[in-house]
Amino acid sequence: MFIHRLPSIVPSIFPSLIWDKKADAKENQVYFTFDDGPSPEITNFVLEELDKYQAKATFFCIGKNMRLFPDLAQRVHVSGHSLGNHTMNHVNAWKVTHEDYVANKIACDDVFLDLAIPSVGFRPPYGRVNRAIIKKAHEWGPIYMWSLLTGDYNASLSPLSISENCLKNIQAGSIIVFHDSQKAYPHLKVILPEFLAYCYDNGFQLSAL
Repeated sequence: MFIHRLPSIVPSIFPSLIWDKKADAKENQVYFTFDDGPSPEITNFVLEELDKYQAKATFFCIGKNMRLFPDLAQRVHVSGHSLGNHTMNHVNAWKVTHEDYVANKIACDDVFLDLAIPSVGFRPPYGRVNRAIIKKAHEWGPIYMWSLLTGDYNASLSPLSISENCLKNIQAGSIIVFHDSQKAYPHLKVILPEFLAYCYDNGFQLSAL
C-alpha cells in the first residue's frame, strides 16, 4: 500500500525538517511543490495550469536540468513561483558518501547563483536524509519535506486512487508533492487540474513556500 500521508510520529522524530506550514498558514494557504524539473513539456504544462487559478507554487529543481533549460528555470522564477535545491543529479543520500552528497548539493547551489535565481531551501531526493544531513539544517536553511505525497510517479497507482486518497487530507498548511517529470506526467496531467479545482472550490489559497 502506498503511503500518501506519513504517520504523525515521523515529523515529531525529525522536528528540524519542515513537514507543513500549519503554524503560520494564513488565509487557508496550501503549498503545491513540484520535484525533479525543469522539464520543457511538463513544467510548461504545470505553469499554464497554475496560471488558470493565479496559483503560486514551489519547484525543487535538479541542477543539471536547470543547466539544460535555463530559460525555463527563469520562466518559473519571473512568473512569481519559488525554486529550491533538489541536488545536482538527484542523489540518494543512502547510496553515496556524505562528502559526495554535500558536493552535489553545493553544485546545485552554484547553478542558482549562476542564474541569479534565489533558492527557497532544500528538498532531499526521495525524502531520504541521515543524521549528518539533519545536522546541516542550520547551515543549509530550510529543509522541506511534505504533508502529502501524491505518488504521481508511481505507475501502480491510478489517478483516481491518488485523488481519492489525497484530496480529503488537504488542510491549511499542507505541503503537497507533485513531480514535473516525464515519469510522472501521465498521472500529473490528470490529477493536477483536479487538485487545483478542489483547492479553489474549497477556499484554499495556493502559495509558494
